Amino acid sequence: MKKIICCLVFVSLLMFSFLLNGQSALADDKSDVLAIFNNYVNDANNYSTSLPNYYTKNAKIIRVVNKKQGGQQSVIIPFDRYLKELSGHSKMAKMVNYKNNYTNRKITPLGADYKISATRIPRNDKTGLPCHFVFTKSGNTWKIKEESMTTNVQTFLNAK
Repeated sequence: MKKIICCLVFVSLLMFSFLLNGQSALADDKSDVLAIFNNYVNDANNYSTSLPNYYTKNAKIIRVVNKKQGGQQSVIIPFDRYLKELSGHSKMAKMVNYKNNYTNRKITPLGADYKISATRIPRNDKTGLPCHFVFTKSGNTWKIKEESMTTNVQTFLNAK
């Protein structure tokens, strides 16, 4: 009987140890993703040319357009087009000091990935718009594999 109890205690301690290590790894990943997101926001607001490095190849870029006549329409922007526009629009954004602030940040596990949901407050906006970023492990770092931002910019509806 003593052997059974000792064995159960040992197995319990072993399982508890694995559980703690697993939660620790998840906490570290979550911290890493949040740190990378903070760096991304900083680099974006400072018009860094390194922004493409935050994304996986062919990341999914979604713009959810609030239509003037009401309702919304989702538009998927091809990643190569997004990269071209990113570099082209950064000069104008820098001239007008365009920046995004992200409030109400929430990070949730999504399988092996992490999703950061937030309210994006672009320059001159008072209420903010929903957005999310899905980060996936790529090598030894985390990269954005999906970005979705709600916008009032109607030109996205003409995207081809």
